[in-house]
Amino acid sequence: MVDEQQQQKDMSPSQSTTESCHGEESEPDLETILRKLENQLDAGPPPFSNYINVMRDTVLSSAMRAFGRQNFSPEKRLNVVFVDTENTGEGAVDDGGPTREFFRLMLVELKNSQYFCGPEEGKNLALASRAVQAGDYRVIGQMLAVSIIHAGITPSFFSERLYNIISHCPTPSVDIEEIEDWEVKQIFQKIKNAETLEGAQEAMIEASGILALLGCSTHLRCLNERDALVEEAARAYVEGRVKEATEQLTEGLKTLGLGDAVKAYPQRLKPLFISGSKPLDVDDILKLFTMDFSRPGSNRRRLENQTVMFWRDWLVEVGESSRPVTLEQILIFASGADRIPPLGFPCKPTIQFLHPEDFGMRIFPEANTCDVSLRLPLHASYLNFREKMESGILQSPTFGFA
Repeated sequence: MVDEQQQQKDMSPSQSTTESCHGEESEPDLETILRKLENQLDAGPPPFSNYINVMRDTVLSSAMRAFGRQNFSPEKRLNVVFVDTENTGEGAVDDGGPTREFFRLMLVELKNSQYFCGPEEGKNLALASRAVQAGDYRVIGQMLAVSIIHAGITPSFFSERLYNIISHCPTPSVDIEEIEDWEVKQIFQKIKNAETLEGAQEAMIEASGILALLGCSTHLRCLNERDALVEEAARAYVEGRVKEATEQLTEGLKTLGLGDAVKAYPQRLKPLFISGSKPLDVDDILKLFTMDFSRPGSNRRRLENQTVMFWRDWLVEVGESSRPVTLEQILIFASGADRIPPLGFPCKPTIQFLHPEDFGMRIFPEANTCDVSLRLPLHASYLNFREKMESGILQSPTFGFA
């Protein structure tokens, strides 16, 4: 009996990986996994090594500098300060809003950087040799882990292939279309399209240089070997070339235990890395906020009720894509995030009202992204309300007003 139990414990890694890649009903859900990871964070004041000074047109380089510091502490809070062109900071205390805005902008820039390639919502790693030598991909993995666990801002742009690699799951066959280099793609396509052995061998001679660099065979004995050879070469190009970069990324993702969780529960954590989550809709916004109403029956309450009616009508128009703003822009204005984090926001988002006797004559919306509160202006007509909401959001700093 003891031997049988020991045998179960000693299950081979490949068998364990295969089972974990399929997922099991007994696994904890995504929220439980993320809560456990989040519980490691220190709620105390951030150390100076975790201060991140950033300008919006150089977010990624600011992130690389900060996360590359010798004493940077992933488990400690961050203090993000956006600095304008006059070198003055926006806001004195980061209670979450600037951090969410920082990671959102960082991920946008990262997705379109030299480190990734491929379709907009299905990126693979690109090979930047100097970045590999500098260990940049490890830092990137660390940044992604901190973004997810600290702020709930998820990359959601990985390809299925890249996610399978970092989660230690089998990868699908490689399509030639995944090769970014046009010339290499054409060379491999010529081999694949050859209808005779002689034609394939001629194409192989043409491709011999790149095949040798990839460590692939340059000899073709029969036409039946053609497709397997092209698959081998394509996989070596798409996966093999970036092996060291991928290993660095995977190592960085181990920050705060995220990488181990991805390996243990790949199906549960997959939505954090791969696009496919439900787009933001009107109902999401309506359910997100609670109203901070005045006393029922008061004149203030009557004005608030009218404003809520305008707010709801306007959201319907925005949801129909008939307005110049989007639901994502509204959420960014209020919270700094363009999607609702997997664990929600730290505090319940609220809608408040800009009564003149409390705030003076305020005709544009305002927001505090730290406590995710949106303040709506009071207007007598729907058209004025709609105009001022859209103008205020479109002309505001990217994360609203503190």
